[in-house]
Amino acid sequence: MRVALDVDGVLADLAEMVLRIYHEDTGVRVDKSLVTEWEFWTRLGLSRRDFISLMVRAWNRWEEMRPLEEDIAEDTEELCQLATVEIFTQRPADTIEPVKKWLRRNGVKYHGFKWVPLKSSKSYFLYDVYIDDSPRLAEQLRRLGRRMMLYSQPWNASVTCSDRIVRVNSLDECVELVRSEVL
Repeated sequence: MRVALDVDGVLADLAEMVLRIYHEDTGVRVDKSLVTEWEFWTRLGLSRRDFISLMVRAWNRWEEMRPLEEDIAEDTEELCQLATVEIFTQRPADTIEPVKKWLRRNGVKYHGFKWVPLKSSKSYFLYDVYIDDSPRLAEQLRRLGRRMMLYSQPWNASVTCSDRIVRVNSLDECVELVRSEVL
């Protein structure tokens, strides 16, 4: 089984870091719980370019970026024992090296690393299952009849799950689903 494992919003808490930098820049504090839309930055009056800039700045501070779960090293190791796991991430090119450093520092295990440019789509690549937090990807994969573990985040709460799109709240749940081959 080939598993595509996302980074931002699944392994790393990018939203928290972006909001911290936004607060540093503007003095306006936005609680992460208020980030209920995929393109939340539009509600802050930011353009897509502004958001990408914040994302790059956040990853340039990769040492401060928190993992979303304390046991990501153990969970990714278990996933790698059960399947072929590729880090599958869509991002600006200049964030790739900081992401790889972050993955190493946090002991994240994987078999391969696949970068998807911002102007492309993750749905163009074929995996047996995707572990991701993107509501857009969930809808694309649903239309294509593919399987996804939707890592639960406030910005994907409106996604309706199905037999192909299963909501998960932790990497432990992902490990159990792969182990039991439910998906």
